[in-house]
Amino acid sequence: MKRIIILSLASIVLFGCVFSAGCITDDNSQHLAEFGYTGGEQSISAKVGDVITISANTNPSTGYSWTEPEVSEGLKILGIGSYAEYNPELIGAGGIRYWDVTAEEAGTYTFTAEYMRPWEGEAIGKIEVTITFR
Repeated sequence: MKRIIILSLASIVLFGCVFSAGCITDDNSQHLAEFGYTGGEQSISAKVGDVITISANTNPSTGYSWTEPEVSEGLKILGIGSYAEYNPELIGAGGIRYWDVTAEEAGTYTFTAEYMRPWEGEAIGKIEVTITFR
């Protein structure tokens, strides 16, 4: 009887470890900063090596787009950024612009982008994200 109880407890512990492995981890974490068309400011604290995803609403069919981001030295943009349409079958529908950033050293970094029509030269929205990697 004692053996059955010990095996049952061991099974429960093993089951818990297997299914909670993705919930508690020291691996790199992902953080998200979301913005609308007018942008805004946000501060994020993360561990060195964590990936920060910055997303913003956009609608290129109006002529407006997010400028190439300006980032602090040491903050790396992973890839070229991506775009996902809200509804690809609806002509003129907007979408979301995504950028993934990270840093390999501790410090405070900034990510800035503006929402504008390039030929007008005046932004109607601005994103400013301050990221502190520890």
